[in-house]
Amino acid sequence: MREALHVIDKEVITLPHSTDEDRVNNLKKLAQKNLFVCPYCQAKLIVKAGDERGLYFSHLHSEACEPSKKVDQAERKYKRQIERETKNHTVIVNILHDEISTQAKIRANISVKYGYKAKFDLKEYPDIWVKIGAKEFALSVITNVSSSYDSKLSNQIIKRHQYFEEQGMEPIWFIEKKEQSVELEKNAIVLWDAELAISSKTEEDHLWDSLLSEVIEDREFFTYFNYPFYNESVEIDVRSMYYIYSSEDRVVVKVQRFLKDRTDKPYRSFLLNSGYEIPFSEALTIKDEFLLSNSNSEDEHRKNFLNKYQQAKESFIAEQRRQEEEKQQEKEKKRQLLQQLLDQKQHTSPSKIGENLSYADLKILLREKIHLKQREQMELWNYFMPRIGLNNSALVWNLVVEHGCTTFDELRNVLKSHLR
Repeated sequence: MREALHVIDKEVITLPHSTDEDRVNNLKKLAQKNLFVCPYCQAKLIVKAGDERGLYFSHLHSEACEPSKKVDQAERKYKRQIERETKNHTVIVNILHDEISTQAKIRANISVKYGYKAKFDLKEYPDIWVKIGAKEFALSVITNVSSSYDSKLSNQIIKRHQYFEEQGMEPIWFIEKKEQSVELEKNAIVLWDAELAISSKTEEDHLWDSLLSEVIEDREFFTYFNYPFYNESVEIDVRSMYYIYSSEDRVVVKVQRFLKDRTDKPYRSFLLNSGYEIPFSEALTIKDEFLLSNSNSEDEHRKNFLNKYQQAKESFIAEQRRQEEEKQQEKEKKRQLLQQLLDQKQHTSPSKIGENLSYADLKILLREKIHLKQREQMELWNYFMPRIGLNNSALVWNLVVEHGCTTFDELRNVLKSHLR
């Protein structure tokens, strides 16, 4: 095993996986002077080193006690469990363990151990086991998700989550921040199966639920944010995601909240904000449980969200009004242009009517006069105009007026007769 109890300081000492020869020899000398004992049976331990197992503690004559054997077996099983994780996994887990251990030193009601050491008879292990008073928590970190493994990992997480609960532990999941992906222009977050599986429901999420229930009845709510809501009806269910990353021997947690939406792949949900980052020491502030958020930041984010909603609503209404005014102006322009040409018809010879008429103006007139459709406009442009002359838009309009055309079918017949 790689851990021993320091006889003098009563601290658990963990050996590195490998080190230089001088340090190995020094550790062996310290062990010979009875500095290390087994944490389980209190027997003297010596230090050994080998190519296969690396550096490790051993009972005298390799006669390990039963608990230490079980811990060794549990550690090997745990390593198989996390072998798909990245190197960052071990770094993050160790920092989490150190952070909670710091709080445990000053608070007698907190116990913390690596999962496989706390309960070595489990079928599945959390990365870290924590007990606060009478409540037990199972902390786990996910650092490596891929499209080929995502669904399988999601199923494993769901089963592991349920198993931890069956064992009386409250599961808490973290996922490495590099897995986060958003569509900013659509105010959306796109999720792995695994991300959706580890999302949690907290008291803060219930507060978000209450806030949304006040505004989401607005039929244009998602339109304000340019979010293409997928489901026909809205079920208000805000969820939490805890993205985690290590930086300069510290761990930072990004608290992200979203409204569940699409439950078919690819999974997409409505982002409530850009999230906020807090040091892990703050995320892991312990009262009767882990807080995993900052209440002041949450209140500020809800306030900012309401302001953003009101601004988006006002902008949307203003844009709708602008488009309607623009539509009315365009309609008036068409009416005036049509009236102008009709007046011109009464005072000018047909050969001179609108001789400077552009094709763009002709389309406007035809949409107004005969309700020209897009496919009909394409037929006019691709078939008739090359034969009539691309600059002879006035001639086409003259034919419409002279023959009193009210549909494109009538105009088509007139143009065919003219070409003959």
